[in-house]
Amino acid sequence: NVLLFGETGVGKSAIINLIMGRDVAQTSPDAATCTLQHTSHQVSLGDRQFKLWEVSSTASMGFFQTLFTKWRLKKSYKKLYRDDGVYLLLYCMRGSRAQRALIKDYKFFTDVVGSTATVAGGVPVAAVVTSLENYPKNMDAWWTKNKDNLERLGMRFSAHACITSLPDDPTSSLAMRARRQRSEQVIRRLIYESYGT
Repeated sequence: NVLLFGETGVGKSAIINLIMGRDVAQTSPDAATCTLQHTSHQVSLGDRQFKLWEVSSTASMGFFQTLFTKWRLKKSYKKLYRDDGVYLLLYCMRGSRAQRALIKDYKFFTDVVGSTATVAGGVPVAAVVTSLENYPKNMDAWWTKNKDNLERLGMRFSAHACITSLPDDPTSSLAMRARRQRSEQVIRRLIYESYGT
């Protein structure tokens, strides 16, 4: 099981579609209360099968709603962890977003699951940075420029993928189509190679 989390509107459904190689996640659960979706998306990567789960954000919720949501999410997560195991958390964020604003969802969810990338035996947390389709350099240069600041803010990751999750559009430029194809390869490789680490 692989769980995708991050703020509302970051494009978790688009990332699932990118990983799957087709449109399967049509709508985002972010309008509903924060819980694991009841349906997962199963994908084959190499010789392994993975289930992708989308978790909605709590950033816009009030104090009491957040507490109740945290309890429900913790209950859902424990059941999933106990039944099938959870081996990777993907924290999804926009490359254009102010980094201090990213902390709330990161802290909330890593607190719920009781793991960070640096805790021995914990579930690793990998960063997925989206909306980099117009980044002036190689998309991975975003990570080189920003990783130290993320660490100073207390956000630690076991791995990362800097991507665009725009839908496949045959009319887009060759450079944009190459970025999207590379993004699909990078995110799929991150999931595959994180297994068992």
